[in-house]
Amino acid sequence: MSNLTTRIVVAVGLLPFVLWMFVLGGWPLRGLLMATALVCFWEYGKVTAKTDRVARAALLVVGALATGHALAAANDALATLLVFNLAVIALGSIYVLRPGELHTAWPRLALLGFGVVYIGLGLWAVSRLRDLGDALEGAARAGPIMAAFTATWANDTCAYFAGRFLGKHKMAPQISPKKTWEGFAGGALGSLAFLFAGRALFPEVFSFFTALDLVCIALPTAFLGPMGDLAESMWKRGFDTKDSGAILPGHGGMLDRIDAVLFVVPWSLFYLGSLKPAIDRLLAG
Repeated sequence: MSNLTTRIVVAVGLLPFVLWMFVLGGWPLRGLLMATALVCFWEYGKVTAKTDRVARAALLVVGALATGHALAAANDALATLLVFNLAVIALGSIYVLRPGELHTAWPRLALLGFGVVYIGLGLWAVSRLRDLGDALEGAARAGPIMAAFTATWANDTCAYFAGRFLGKHKMAPQISPKKTWEGFAGGALGSLAFLFAGRALFPEVFSFFTALDLVCIALPTAFLGPMGDLAESMWKRGFDTKDSGAILPGHGGMLDRIDAVLFVVPWSLFYLGSLKPAIDRLLAG
């Protein structure tokens, strides 16, 4: 079985379960996000602290605590502070108390602290985006999270095929040799096309969205999705690693699969939770 075939089979197999979690929301989705976080922290630690078992264990424990508190917190600011607090104070204490060369403590702390914030807040944003939908009714409850993930998946898939068959001009060859500007354009068009097709085919799910909303999610996704992928590729290549793991055949690790999500969803949350209400009031007034 080719890598592409394996990739498609795994994606099709997991998609119904993930969509069902989006529909359920609440604690079932939070449980899935918590499990995802644990896998991601494990993968991140194996890449960035290959020979340091204590650091990997600290990252896993502190990351789990930070993400768990953030997912359970009712207050957005509190969730954010908890993640930063645990990332800096807990991990910082471990490095200060350990014997060794102190001049390397801060770079190591920054690297692991970044992992806690990068993964923890990104997955918290997924949960919070789904919670936004609870103010709506029926199938529209899953609309906000479905829009963000549809745009992300469409961008990734269309960029892959556009780059594979049309790609000539490299975007960032030192970081990701296969990424091309043709793929970037294909991903942007794919995000727009799939969101508008989704609203046409499933109006009950996307009833919350105006055409402007879809554009304001799709176009930033066209930039943020590839940036999320490039950011992950950059720190992986810094440690001479191709994939973050192998938990998803054909896709690599969990972080390889959600790298774009960790960049796109926070923007979608900001837009739908803050900018859209302001724009709606402006247009109505």
